Amino acid sequence: MAANNKSQPQKSRDTLEKKVDKISKSLSELKTLLCSIKQDPVGRSDKDEGINQRNNQKETLGRSRSAPAALTHVAFDDKLITRLDHRLQVLKLKLVKLEQFQTNVGEELDKHLSTVQSLIKNLDSSRVSSQTTFWIKPDLEGMETKISDLFYQVPSLSGKPEKQKAAAYGFQDDEELIHQGKSCFYLPSMYTNVEDLTKGEVFRQVIQKFKELEIEQKICLLSFAVFPENREVHRTMLMYWWIGEGVLPVEGAEEAVREVLKEFTEKNLVEPVEERRKVAPSSYKMNPFVHSSVVLLSKEIGIFDIYRKGKKPRIKKTVMGKVCLVEGSSIPKKMPSRDHIETVFNVSESSPDFTFKWFSEKPSNKKLMIKLSTTWFKSLKVFYLGRWERSKKRQIQVQNPQLMQCLKHLKNLRFLSFQGIQTIRSLNSSVCKLRKLLILDLRECYGLKKLPEKIGSLENLVYLNMTGCYMLEWIPFRLALLKRLEVLKGFVVSDEVYEGVACKLNYLKGLTKLRKLSIEINRDDLGVGKMMEDLVELKALTSLKVTWRRDIFIGEDSTNIKTLPDQLKKLDLQRFPHEELPTWLHPENLLHLKKLHIGGGRRLKGVGDLPEKATKCAVEVLRLTSLPKLKLGWIELKQIYFPNLAFLENYECPRVTLTPCDGTGIWRSDQD
Repeated sequence: MAANNKSQPQKSRDTLEKKVDKISKSLSELKTLLCSIKQDPVGRSDKDEGINQRNNQKETLGRSRSAPAALTHVAFDDKLITRLDHRLQVLKLKLVKLEQFQTNVGEELDKHLSTVQSLIKNLDSSRVSSQTTFWIKPDLEGMETKISDLFYQVPSLSGKPEKQKAAAYGFQDDEELIHQGKSCFYLPSMYTNVEDLTKGEVFRQVIQKFKELEIEQKICLLSFAVFPENREVHRTMLMYWWIGEGVLPVEGAEEAVREVLKEFTEKNLVEPVEERRKVAPSSYKMNPFVHSSVVLLSKEIGIFDIYRKGKKPRIKKTVMGKVCLVEGSSIPKKMPSRDHIETVFNVSESSPDFTFKWFSEKPSNKKLMIKLSTTWFKSLKVFYLGRWERSKKRQIQVQNPQLMQCLKHLKNLRFLSFQGIQTIRSLNSSVCKLRKLLILDLRECYGLKKLPEKIGSLENLVYLNMTGCYMLEWIPFRLALLKRLEVLKGFVVSDEVYEGVACKLNYLKGLTKLRKLSIEINRDDLGVGKMMEDLVELKALTSLKVTWRRDIFIGEDSTNIKTLPDQLKKLDLQRFPHEELPTWLHPENLLHLKKLHIGGGRRLKGVGDLPEKATKCAVEVLRLTSLPKLKLGWIELKQIYFPNLAFLENYECPRVTLTPCDGTGIWRSDQD
């Protein structure tokens, strides 16, 4: 009966933002009505709980077995409403951005319509020639690039029910057909005719340059064979992969990967992707001529072999133990042999959880199964199950929990990546048995809520990347035991509700090798000063990014900090919660910092009192984004505050005036 009495939700004409505000207001009213006693979120018990349980048992002894359980006092955790309200506010911000995005798309489409109509108007069909089409081509290619950028910025709204409904009515877009394998052809165009390719001058040049490389560099170059031609590949992903393969040293890997890519660039084997808003390129691509040659070389040597003339890419284990997962790998006619597999790399598969079958297939002899489960993947070094692309258009799902349990068999694994797998909710404790793991890549695992408590067992871990894991609210305190950790991204400074189980910021002082750190502050009382006090003992720290998850205001933030550590070269502060920069962050005190980014500080008004003469500030790269109240002129910015400035980004800062930035908000001294 109770179910029938539920009131039906009333339809409202309010905007989405208004609806969020109403829910938030209602939650606030609900919070005042509920009990203020907090409930421990991690289930810890104390003596009082034991006493209460015994008292409750005495009170309910006289009740019938068939009667409902006696109502007892239930402790209420008001942090639940706080977290829910925080989610609503984040949703509201996203809705505002979505509305702005729609406006921007409309303006962009109007520009393209005007361009096309102008071309038609100025084009005389009676005088069309090859010279005319050559003149028009750059305009159309530029339009194609911009439309593609807009296409991939549209949020993914796909879901199984909608897909099934669309299929029933025959409405399937190109992306759906691609994921069904009907249009999944990444075969390089020049590679379709091997005989002509090998006779060409480009192939001979690639062979000559290939012979000049060191053995490790040769493997690095041939790894480009797995990517489609002309696709951008990020340097960090390559570095992780090459460390896992053992062709890059762990120590000094970041400099080593730059040197390798620099040599490839000088030999015209790869091309850096120039982005005006970046000081230096971070992505690279390989043109079709070189790529086709590298694909053929890779196949002949036996490193990677996924392409076939006139057919879709295939899953195949090569002579050197490399397996690439491609679209359709989940239903192969024949599984690759398990013997001596060194690398499993996901090139284009969206459902890679079938790989657990490699671990769990049962032979007839049960004793043999126990033996084989520890030897089949003894040689596996790289298990790249996630997404390698920076674009989010490929949705990867891993639904089978058995895959996580099988990880314990990968005793010699060096690199594990789940990047972009949204269905992962928690990491199985099996991960903690990977004692030789160097890199754990969890970037953009949006659904990840919990890390294993024994994560400190990963004694050789050097890189831990949790960037974009927004559902993580606390980090196990044993993470502070990872003494070899050099790069930690996505560390969460949790609310006091997780006291006793969460890793605090000052616990990290034992990580003496930590060079790069990005943290997300999930509490309302931690300002930039107190935060920095916990980090000054990290003597190796050169790069720090701090993001306050909530838009809060923190007034006075007393601290003993006088200046930033000398070794800190890069500082990024997002959603800055103060009205003024602390004294130790004033430009005249930044004598060693090279890069500074302050973004999302809705209350920040200034960068300190204007000095009488130019400061000795060492900042060369300055990014100011979404600071509506910051008031600053170009002359005092460049000549007084930051005299060594070589790069400026000024985005959504209406009171930062008269800067020589271009339409994208960028100024560079080398292009002035």
